[in-house]
Amino acid sequence: MERNYRTIIEHHLQNMNAEVMMTAFSTMQPGVRVSGLKPDFFRLILVTKGNGWLELGGKYVETKPGRLHLVPAGSEQSYGVIGDQPLELYWCHFRANLGDIELFDLLHLPTMVEADDREKARALFEKMVEAFNGRSITRGLRVKAVLWEMLAVYLDKCDIEEESLDNMEMFVKLSAVLNYIDTHLDRNILLEDLARVAYLHPNYFIGLFKNIIGVSPIQYVNNRRLETAKKLLAETNRSVAEVASAVGMQNHYLSRLFKQHTGISPKRYRQLYTRTDGKAVYSLPEADGIAKAVCIGNEGGADREA
Repeated sequence: MERNYRTIIEHHLQNMNAEVMMTAFSTMQPGVRVSGLKPDFFRLILVTKGNGWLELGGKYVETKPGRLHLVPAGSEQSYGVIGDQPLELYWCHFRANLGDIELFDLLHLPTMVEADDREKARALFEKMVEAFNGRSITRGLRVKAVLWEMLAVYLDKCDIEEESLDNMEMFVKLSAVLNYIDTHLDRNILLEDLARVAYLHPNYFIGLFKNIIGVSPIQYVNNRRLETAKKLLAETNRSVAEVASAVGMQNHYLSRLFKQHTGISPKRYRQLYTRTDGKAVYSLPEADGIAKAVCIGNEGGADREA
């Protein structure tokens, strides 16, 4: 069975909500030691100068310049300074809504990674602190935008072994469901079929799927059909009707859903996207008699349908 763990994780992260409660730059003096903490929020820490230590659930790690630490919520933690030099660091306290599963614990993510670009990491934290202390109406958006970027930097450095998730029943069940969807897009996919693949009652299955993937089963199926339709329109000469049939839709339904999703019709999408040396090309309107094109990245209904 083909694994879809990466898809599951990507969708879960895309739908994660987070709230930054506090962020700042601090200096800890030699001899400082804090212990016995068990906060209900996550900590994101970037050390910029000096050495320190961090203990989580009995596991000891050193904090050095350039190291980015993500401390899970609810973990027992202690920390302090090593040596006779102050410890300088940026930090952020945030709460994340991860549904009913703790993704960070589930994936066994490390509490420390080395930042490839220290200055970029520092600049991001400075931007977060500045935005947090600002008064603009976009303050919250800017703070969250930097938090997402910092979390992306951290997660990109984590080596997630998909094989380790084979023993996670939830991942195995959902992987089988996603695989079923991808191999049956040209057919009528019913909710009962998906629940049966997962060996779950339909009502429980709907809640589990939405909690982890972030959208309902029917939304996910339609999204996959649209993604496949885009790919077929860009890479093949099939008619719109043939593309609709290939993704299990009637022509008029695909056209309506496609326009709702992208703002343009399938035919217009095909006019805009062509294939050149394996790259998608977005053709802009002609200007002064010269056609312009910009390379962009590739883009990958029913009766009680999923």
